[in-house]
Amino acid sequence: MAIPFLPHEPGRSLAARFATMLAAVLMTAAPSAADQNDVYERMQHINPALHSYEASVRVAVVSHSFPFLSPTLDGTVYFRSPDQNAVEFKTVPVIANQLKKVVVQLEPASEWPRIYTVTPVADDGTTSTFRLVRKKHGRIDHVDVSVDDKTATVTAMTYVYNDDGGSISFNQTWVAIDGNYVLKSQTGKVDIPHYNADITSTFSDYKLNVQVPDTVFAT
Repeated sequence: MAIPFLPHEPGRSLAARFATMLAAVLMTAAPSAADQNDVYERMQHINPALHSYEASVRVAVVSHSFPFLSPTLDGTVYFRSPDQNAVEFKTVPVIANQLKKVVVQLEPASEWPRIYTVTPVADDGTTSTFRLVRKKHGRIDHVDVSVDDKTATVTAMTYVYNDDGGSISFNQTWVAIDGNYVLKSQTGKVDIPHYNADITSTFSDYKLNVQVPDTVFAT
């Protein structure tokens, strides 16, 4: 970017004129609110033809707190629009029920206005950031979400707890299948009182728009 010439203005110092020029440059370079609103609008309409799916998932957990278990388990994840998610692991029920909590799938953006108060935070021209606060108060204070401006997919999210502190963070990669964006991998960090772990999940063998029985979501 070329540095603009600073004309002489009687009664104004060089510093004052430079500050004016710098403000103008920053206003020009910064992504506008309209750009971020465009990202949010596109998020509302991602995957319009995707009504359900099932896929294989492999989850590897490395625990840094007692009992220091580090299992790698296989299972199946399910989705049914608008916002139903479930996971079933091929293991004993006690372990399966605990690990269901570490496979996190955020509600589709089309459902955000119903569930959250959504506030745009920033847009650096590549990634937009939003803060989601649940309209129904619970353990989670808010969720910070990063969105790829190009694909309008969620690349990262952090759940911040309000009762006993701590957070759970995830980074995500996506793959396009038949024009639909679905999760390819998810890496996460659980850092809450009495439990600390690293989590890696990989997703494969997607079957799109299949019948998913009600019993899958019963629990």
